[in-house]
Amino acid sequence: LQFLDEAWDHAWESLAGALDGATDEDAAWQHPAYASEEPEAGWPAPGTILWQVAHLAHCKRHYAAVVRARGSSEPVAVTPRVPLADLAAERAALEAAHAEQREAIAALTDADLDTPVPAQPPRPLRDFLAATIRHDTWHAGQIAVARRLARQR
Repeated sequence: LQFLDEAWDHAWESLAGALDGATDEDAAWQHPAYASEEPEAGWPAPGTILWQVAHLAHCKRHYAAVVRARGSSEPVAVTPRVPLADLAAERAALEAAHAEQREAIAALTDADLDTPVPAQPPRPLRDFLAATIRHDTWHAGQIAVARRLARQR
C-alpha cells in the first residue's frame, strides 16, 4: 500500500503531481507524434493527457476486480469505458477507481500474495500488484512529458 500511495501522491514523483494544474486545453492537446494513431470509439485522442487519465481509471477498476478474483482461473471481464465530459470528470473517475483499487489491496493478507490471479500473463498476486504500481508511475511520466510539450507548443 505504501508504494501504491506514493505512486498516487508523492510530493515529487506521482500521478497527482503530474496532473496538478493541468487544464482542459492541456489535457486535450495531442502531440503530432500521435496524429496518425487511430482513436478508439468512446476514448479521448491517443497520446493526450485526457487519454492517459481515462486509461488509468479504466485499468485501476480492472485491477481491483482482478485482485478480488485472486485464486480464480476464470478471466475477469473488462468493463466497457463510459466517455466522460472533461478533465475534471475523468480525474474524478480516476480518483474513484484508485480508491477502489486501494480498498481491494488493503483487504489482502500476506498469505494472499502468492495466490495466482486471473491476469495475462498468469502470475502470483505479488507480481501483479508490482506491475500495477509501475503502470501508475509509467503514465505519470508520460503525463509530465505531455504537459511539458503542451506548454512549448
